[in-house]
Amino acid sequence: MLAAPLLLGALTGSAPIGGPRRACAPQMSTDSLSAFLTQRAGVSPKFVGRVLEICDDEMIDDVEQLKVARDAGLLSQIFKPVVAIGIEAALSAPPDIAEAASSVKELLASTSSQAGDAALLTVPLDLESVPYYDNSKIPLNTYKAKNPLQGSIASVKRIVGESAPGEVCHIKISSGASFKYWEGQSLGIIPPGVNPKNGKPNAVRLYSIASTRYGDDLDGQTVSLCVRRAVYWDKELGREDPAKKGVCSNYLCDATPGTPITLTGPTGKVMLMPESDPLADVIMVATGTGIAPYRGFLRRLFVEKTPAGAAFKGLAWLFLGVSTTDSLLYDDDWQAIAKRNPEHFRLTYAISREQNTATGGKMYVQERLAEHAQEIFDRLDKGAHMYFCGLKGMMPGILETLEEVATSKGISWAERLESLKAAGQWHVEVY
Repeated sequence: MLAAPLLLGALTGSAPIGGPRRACAPQMSTDSLSAFLTQRAGVSPKFVGRVLEICDDEMIDDVEQLKVARDAGLLSQIFKPVVAIGIEAALSAPPDIAEAASSVKELLASTSSQAGDAALLTVPLDLESVPYYDNSKIPLNTYKAKNPLQGSIASVKRIVGESAPGEVCHIKISSGASFKYWEGQSLGIIPPGVNPKNGKPNAVRLYSIASTRYGDDLDGQTVSLCVRRAVYWDKELGREDPAKKGVCSNYLCDATPGTPITLTGPTGKVMLMPESDPLADVIMVATGTGIAPYRGFLRRLFVEKTPAGAAFKGLAWLFLGVSTTDSLLYDDDWQAIAKRNPEHFRLTYAISREQNTATGGKMYVQERLAEHAQEIFDRLDKGAHMYFCGLKGMMPGILETLEEVATSKGISWAERLESLKAAGQWHVEVY
């Protein structure tokens, strides 16, 4: 075979394609090249592994380096004619997003042994729609209050530091295979006992789901929640008043493995991801346990080996507001994702008791949005989807901040907001 790296260097006046090989190449590069070859260049999944081996030999590890080879007139010397022609045609044509998305599931199934896949968790793809972004059959209200599902607690884990104000737990529930759900949905919990005010059984409490449809055990039989223990501090007594504590949150946080749990749902379509457009940016804003749906989003995109993750080419940008560093939720997960996917994931924290604004005020999540307002508006103009989840008290400050920024740019915020809602780019779930 022609020594393409050396020849390319001579023709372009540059170093060999890709430079020195790294011991562990970025996973997104391999996935992007695989997707390009199968989805656009017409390489059969059966043979894509062999073509990738040739690319590896020639130090080609992304589509941009294929373009360098094409511009140097080397495609026909590196690849067999049918492959070279397909690559040439694909490089000259604009991407067909719909076509790429519909074939990505096949790509995943055919490339399970490729380098880089070991970094992702294998999941049972039979829980996906076909094509994967089709939400016409999303599970809704499978179990209702009159006919709930009986599950059990699998595990309860405190996920904030010792000095955090308040307690937050990650609750994993054994729900069985019949409780199917999608990322961004919610479920209901019916705590045991009766409401002392009316003597009736306790009503359903809704919680955002914090896992992907595969569950934390990746078998489609668990569902997870992120729950803050609700307590009431009585200033006159100088202590917590147990009579006023949150019934359901305390029941969940105090539960032990095997504790029975009564479930309803799943519910909701407002917070679904825009998977039909893998180029769309996803801007996620949360306070505290509002992080829950985004854990499902980010695991689906960057942790588990899903068709949505293989297709995603946008930016997932997470804004999280908490009071102290010890209150950060799932930080280790976000840091690991950021390290592996710096081009497609960004993390911005607002830690109100430890960070200050330029004017010396406390740093809340709306101040972080204001700092990045220009880029946020630009991304929204290009089709980004923006999500908000957390206490409803977060929204007035956020809306006021965005309105101020819009006004400074000569934009009518009321009109802009309506256009975002009409386009399905604005997603709010607060409580």
